[in-house]
Amino acid sequence: MKRKGEGLNSIPVRFGLMGALTGALAIFGLLQVIETGLAGWKLTLSIGLSVLMPALITFLAAKKLTSQILALRRSTEALVAGDFNTPVNVDCACEVGGLADSFSKMAKRLNNNILRMNVLAYADDVTGLPNRAVVFHLLDQLAKTPGIASFSVLFIDLDGFKRINDMHGHEVGDELLRRSSGRIAEALGKRLEDLETCMTTMGELCNEPPRDTVLARFSGDEFVALLPQSSGNAEELAAAILTSLEQPFEIDGAEVHVGASIGLARYPKDANTPEDLLNMADLAMYEAKRTGRGRVVCVTSVLRSQWQDRRDVENALRHAIENDEICLAFQPRFATPDLTCNAVEALARWNHPTRGPISPAIFIPIAEQAGLMPLLGAVVFEQAVRQCRAWQDQGHSISVSVNVSPAEFTDPNLVRRLLGVLEKYEVHPDLIEVEITETMAMGDFETTQEQMMALRQAGLKIAIDDFGTGYSNLSQLSRLPYTSMKLDRSLVIDVSSRPRSLEIVRAVAAMAKTLGHTIIIEGIETREQYEALSTISIDEVQGFLFSNPLQPDAIPALVTLSKATTSPLQTGTV
Repeated sequence: MKRKGEGLNSIPVRFGLMGALTGALAIFGLLQVIETGLAGWKLTLSIGLSVLMPALITFLAAKKLTSQILALRRSTEALVAGDFNTPVNVDCACEVGGLADSFSKMAKRLNNNILRMNVLAYADDVTGLPNRAVVFHLLDQLAKTPGIASFSVLFIDLDGFKRINDMHGHEVGDELLRRSSGRIAEALGKRLEDLETCMTTMGELCNEPPRDTVLARFSGDEFVALLPQSSGNAEELAAAILTSLEQPFEIDGAEVHVGASIGLARYPKDANTPEDLLNMADLAMYEAKRTGRGRVVCVTSVLRSQWQDRRDVENALRHAIENDEICLAFQPRFATPDLTCNAVEALARWNHPTRGPISPAIFIPIAEQAGLMPLLGAVVFEQAVRQCRAWQDQGHSISVSVNVSPAEFTDPNLVRRLLGVLEKYEVHPDLIEVEITETMAMGDFETTQEQMMALRQAGLKIAIDDFGTGYSNLSQLSRLPYTSMKLDRSLVIDVSSRPRSLEIVRAVAAMAKTLGHTIIIEGIETREQYEALSTISIDEVQGFLFSNPLQPDAIPALVTLSKATTSPLQTGTV
């Protein structure tokens, strides 16, 4: 197959035809000389010069032009191949030169755009530090490079950052991250600008292990420090980081305090793959948090055993989700004051084939860290809607509330997915309530507001769950289109013994009522709590005092019973 430019219209072929024409003219002139003598020769010379001189001039000019076009072609082919640094060497003041100049400028713009894209792909946009993608890449380089006997990883989590971010806003939170990263770098003996970026001039990741300390922002308020040359004094460096964060930060006139919990893992002692090494450091960090915060915890044999057990649970959970082994229990909600039941909360349950029932307090955090929440949430929502349909078929109109995780809530396709399930089982959206936590609602406010508006427009109800556990901006909260507020059990645990606690609940309930929202109090466990709360205008109650979570087939009987008696508490049946 011929390439473009190699047919009869190509410049080399045209010059060949010009040469053939010149040869023909020469033969014609020779024949004229033979036949007519000198007069014929003069005529031929005159004709020949009138043809050949312009042809010669054209040939010489075209030859130079052709060389420039070929140079431009080579440069553009390199550009198409992705080499944006190849110079466009065209020495011509004509249109080709202008075209070459345009190509050169385009190549520079593409080069700059590629550089910016790489920076965005590998650098954190708040601190400017390398991001988690760089961490995994560098760990892989360190692990596979011969001659590197050992190195250490510090997994650093800022203690108290979430509280500061919630109280003072994201701008203060971002500035705190920047300043904290500066202090951490100094504790590691570096300035931020002197830390390795591990990127080429083109913004691409270096395919060689780092020679010096690397500090990266892993996610949220988590940082990772790679110490290729500091395995021996890694604990000292970690302790220096804790010390560096002891002094408060002054940000926008506010004095804020933040600490850190640090997990330390060593390669290959604690793990022999990059992913496992990071996971071990992460587990050690959580152990530091669990045992008091503000401390350094090294990986131990006990933690390694826990990690193996955790990984086994994660793999089993993944299998359970994929094979529909997750089931639901439903905790009833009772309307006040007559305590009738028309609503339930769906709760995920998992009965492991060999371990038996595994508490949600164990498998939900594992699902969150393993990125399984979107899958688990989809399974739970579909089962809840399917059960709602089954109850409808039995003649019971029971509302079902379903918890939605942050990983699901930020999905732009959430509303479409939920509506698809509702349509599949022919359940009206008004029977389904989506629960999101107070902390989630106060995260990215604009995104939250937009997603909640979409849910409400679709007809679903929305509850703010665990209210009282976060640091809500009440002005922002009043602008969110939720329908219910669920007060966390931490607000009601001592309402029967502390009048101040009861007044706090009364004030929150009054605020929600003023905004037109339903008030639900969860976690009620004693009669004394309920009697104290009965002096407040609330709409629904939920807790072990009234009912434990029940199997689906027990709910219709409870609903019927609650409507047939004065109070389930009086009958002692729930």
